[in-house]
Amino acid sequence: MGAHELVEAGRQHVATGRIREAMACFKRAADDPERGAEALSLLAAAYLLPGSLAPELALAHAHRAASHPAAGGEHLARCAAVALTAGDPTLAEELAGRAGRAGGGEALAIRATALLRLGDLAGVRALLAGPEPASGPAVFWRRLVVEAAAAGRLGIALAVRRAMRRGGLRAPALPDVLVRTAAGPLFFVCLAAAILLAAAVPERLGAIAALGFLALGFAMAVLARRG
Repeated sequence: MGAHELVEAGRQHVATGRIREAMACFKRAADDPERGAEALSLLAAAYLLPGSLAPELALAHAHRAASHPAAGGEHLARCAAVALTAGDPTLAEELAGRAGRAGGGEALAIRATALLRLGDLAGVRALLAGPEPASGPAVFWRRLVVEAAAAGRLGIALAVRRAMRRGGLRAPALPDVLVRTAAGPLFFVCLAAAILLAAAVPERLGAIAALGFLALGFAMAVLARRG
């Protein structure tokens, strides 16, 4: 079986949940000069699937795929997504940047999310400064909106949401974005109010009111962390 057939067979195995068989196919195709980069990038992604979760191996194979002579924009974007999911935003930003326009809209969303995690807000705004609509799989753009909102960066979250709407992608609801943005500050406000009430209001009434504020704060925090 040639590399092309191995890669396609591996994709079919992933689609049917046979991850171990898929990984075996990708490993056999990894040394092919033409399909090796694709096989390695798919192998890296497979190490993040349920039943085979191994972020360290995912990152190792993402490095191998990215250094393959046949690595193209699609492969680099896939490896960037792997790196971001595996917890290496620095590698994700580098690979998404290398992918460029050839990596599609997902490369832009992944790079912006990586920069957000790295605290480079100026870099995020520069990437999103143009009027171009969002493109590619909506999941990457939704993650960017959610993470920006959870970090309290409402301006970035709303800018990404507008880009998604321009591109015809399903964007998170505006109330959900606002709740996520306000959750952090509101939690601390509720906590402070609970402490003050417990200290100022005597006995049972103060305790009940304090618990109510704490419950509200925890509820907002849980809502903000919903995927």
